Amino acid sequence: MSRSLLRSPAAPSLRAPLSPPAASIDASAGVRRQRARGPSRRPRPLVTIAWLAALLSAAPACESVATSAPPRPSPAAQARLELHAADAEVWAFSARIQGALAGPGTLEDCAIRVGGDVHPAAIEQQRSFAADVPLLEGENEITARCRETGAGELAAPPVTYHVRLEDTPRARARAARAGDRLVLDATSSEPSERSRAGLVAFAWSRLRDDGTPERLGQGARVEVPAPDAGSRALYELTVRDARGRSDTARVAPPPGAPPGASAPAWIDDAVLYGVVPPFFGDPPLRSVRAALPALERLGVTAIWLSPIFAAPEGDFGYAVTDYFSVRPDYGTEQDLRELVDDAHRRGLRVLLDLVPNHTSAEHPYFEQAEQRRSHAHTFAFYDRDAGGEPTHYFDWEHLPNLNYDNAEVERWMLEVSLHWVRRFGIDGYRVDAAWGIKQRRSGLWSPWAAELRRVSPELALIAEASARDPYYLQHGFDAAYDWTEELGHWAWKDVFAAPRGIAARLDAALSATAARAARPERTLRFINNNDTGARFITRHGPGLTRAAAAALLTLPGVPCIYAFDELGAEYEPYGGLAPVSRPPRGQLARHYERLIRLRRSIAALRSPGLLTVHAVPDDEVFAYVRHGDDTSRFALVVLNFSERPVKKRLALPEPFAGHARGGLHDALRGGDAQLQAGSLTLDLAPWDARVLVPR
Repeated sequence: MSRSLLRSPAAPSLRAPLSPPAASIDASAGVRRQRARGPSRRPRPLVTIAWLAALLSAAPACESVATSAPPRPSPAAQARLELHAADAEVWAFSARIQGALAGPGTLEDCAIRVGGDVHPAAIEQQRSFAADVPLLEGENEITARCRETGAGELAAPPVTYHVRLEDTPRARARAARAGDRLVLDATSSEPSERSRAGLVAFAWSRLRDDGTPERLGQGARVEVPAPDAGSRALYELTVRDARGRSDTARVAPPPGAPPGASAPAWIDDAVLYGVVPPFFGDPPLRSVRAALPALERLGVTAIWLSPIFAAPEGDFGYAVTDYFSVRPDYGTEQDLRELVDDAHRRGLRVLLDLVPNHTSAEHPYFEQAEQRRSHAHTFAFYDRDAGGEPTHYFDWEHLPNLNYDNAEVERWMLEVSLHWVRRFGIDGYRVDAAWGIKQRRSGLWSPWAAELRRVSPELALIAEASARDPYYLQHGFDAAYDWTEELGHWAWKDVFAAPRGIAARLDAALSATAARAARPERTLRFINNNDTGARFITRHGPGLTRAAAAALLTLPGVPCIYAFDELGAEYEPYGGLAPVSRPPRGQLARHYERLIRLRRSIAALRSPGLLTVHAVPDDEVFAYVRHGDDTSRFALVVLNFSERPVKKRLALPEPFAGHARGGLHDALRGGDAQLQAGSLTLDLAPWDARVLVPR
C-alpha cells in the first residue's frame, strides 16, 4: 500500500460522512499524533439483594425478562428504559452493557439479564446504569429491568449479542532434544476460555512430507526418536477436553534454535509470484487454478493472491467488508479450496493478502458505529481522534483505521488470520499496511505471529513495511519490503531514473538496505507490484527489463515476480478488475525461466553473501559475487545495464579467484571463460546478463 496510489480508481461513496483525521502519519518521520484520552469513571452499584432475589423469583429461570409479567405502569407514562446497545457481534466472552432512563424520573435498582442469569447493574447519576456481564458462545439475549424511584418497574426491549468465538481449549506443543530422543510436551495447553473444562486427552503425530499424519502416542509428555540433524520435522498435537471440544497445534524447531529459526525453511528458497485473480480471467479463482501449470513450469515456488475477501464492487480488495467470505465476483469457497489443494499438489505455496490495518467504510461494523455513534458496540472498534471522529492515513477516507487498543479488535483479527489457515490450509500472509499498526500498537505483532505459528509453524509472514527497519523481523515477520526509510518509497526507484549510472546507483541502494536491515536476505525484492503503477517494461523497455530481472533473481532477498511480468504484459494494476491482455510466451519468459531455474539449482544464489566486484559511476556494468560459507561454491553475476555492447575486464578477488583457476562456466548462456592473473575479460551484448560458476 503506497502513499501515492489508491486501491481503486475512485473511493466509494460513504453512507455517513467522514471528518478529516486527527491522527496521521508524517511519511518522512513516521510520527503519529496521539489521541487525547479522558478520565475513566466507575459508577457505584445500588442493586439490593432483596430486589434482585425478587426479580429472579418472578419468572422461571428459563423465561426471559422480556416475556415475564409486564411491570406496573409508571406515573410518568412517557418514561422508558433503553439499552444503548443494539444487536451486535462480539469477539469476547463478556461485554459491558449500558443503558439509561429516557424521560423524567430517576432509577433506584437495576439488573441486566443474559439468558437465565441476572447480574446487578451499577447506577450513575440516578439515570444511567451499566454492568460487565459474561456471555456464552453463540446468541445471547440481553435485557434490563430497573425500578423507577417512587414508581413501578421498567423493562428495556431485548437485544441479541452474538459471540463469534468458539469456546475450545488451546493446544500448545513444545519439543526439546534429550540426546537421541525428542521430548514432546503438551503441559502448557490451556482449557477453554469460557467453560474451563478440563483437558482429558492428548494425541501426537508426526506429519509426513505429503502431510499425512503418522501416529506417535498419547499423553501430555511423549518421547520419540529425535529427527536427523538439520531436518525440518513437523509434529502435531491434538487436545480434547471433557466436553469433547478439541484444538490442534504444531511444532517444528526445538526451543533454543538460532534467531530467525521460527521462519519457515522454504522462505529462503522462495520465488514469489503476485496474482490478481480477475487479471487471469473469469471466473477469477478458477482461472488462476487453470494457470497453475504455467506457473509451475515458470519455476516459482509460491503465489501471493491479492485480497480475496468481500469488498465493494470494483474495489481492488483493500476495502474489506467481510473478512470471512470469499468475494462472490471471484468465486466460491470451494473454488479457493480447490485452488489451494491443486497448488499444493504441484509444490506451490499459497499466501493471502491480509488487510488488518483498516476496514472499508462500508463494513457493517463501521456503518453501525457511524449510525449509533458511542451507543454502538463497534464504536470503539475504530481508532478515533479527540473529537471522536475516525482516523485514516493519507487520503484514504474510505479506509477507517481499526483500534488495536480494543481487545475485541485484536481477537477479531487473530480469528480472521487463523480462519484461512485452519479451513483452507494457506501457507502465509502478505500483511497490508503493517507499518500502520506498528505506529498505533507496536506490541501487537509478536503475540499475533506466535499464535499463528502455534497452529502452523511453516507459515510465512511478509510485512508491507521497510526491510530497513529491523522491528519487523524482530516481531515475528520473515521478510519486509525493499523500501527506503521513507514510507512506501521503493529503494530501487531512483536507480532506473536515468539511463546512465544505473550500476553505481543500484550498488548504493543495496548497500543502504544491507546497512540497516536485520537480515538483508529477507528483503522482498521486486521490479513491479500492485503499487508501482505502469509496468517496468512500459517505463523502461524490454532490454532494461531483462537486465533488471536478472538482478532481481540473482541478488540476496526474496524475489517477487508480479502478474505476467515474464510475458511483458503492460497494464496498471488499479486500472480495473478485468482480464489483462498478455503477449504470447517468448524470449522474456524463457529468460525468466532460466534465471529461476538457476536460482533454485545454485545454492550461492540463495545465500546471503554479496560482494560487489564492479560498479562505478561512469560504467554501466554491475558485477558481484554471490556466496555462502563455502567460498569455493560461488557465482559471479555480470550485468550490462546499457543498450551498447561492452568489453569488460574484471578482477576477481581472493579467495574466489583461487577457486576459479580451472575456469568458469556461464550457467545462464553457456560457454566457458578463463582467468588470467586473477582477471576475466568478457564481451557483453546490450542488456547482457552472465552467471558464471567455477568449473
